[in-house]
Amino acid sequence: MLEDDDDPWPDEPEEFDPDSLAPSVEVPEAPTAPEFSDSNVDEDVAQAFWATVVMANVALFGISVGAMIVYFLGDLQTGGMAILVGVVAALFGYRYYAGFQRDRQS
Repeated sequence: MLEDDDDPWPDEPEEFDPDSLAPSVEVPEAPTAPEFSDSNVDEDVAQAFWATVVMANVALFGISVGAMIVYFLGDLQTGGMAILVGVVAALFGYRYYAGFQRDRQS
């Protein structure tokens, strides 16, 4: 039916190439990110960092959820306990971080 040279859609125009309007641009390669290993970080610093992160997360969770329990449910006992846990976690995290800083300076 169709030969190899025949166009199956002879009435269709050729597809426009928008790249033909602009000059070609050479895109530079991005530098690769440096690889870090666990040996690059002091073990004491990593431990202090993660302990502080965990305490900050517990503090944020306890204070925010406790406040919502008190406000939305009106349960002062449960909400107050959650807020208390959050405040204690925040104080413990701050105390841990301050002690770490004090030990590093001396």
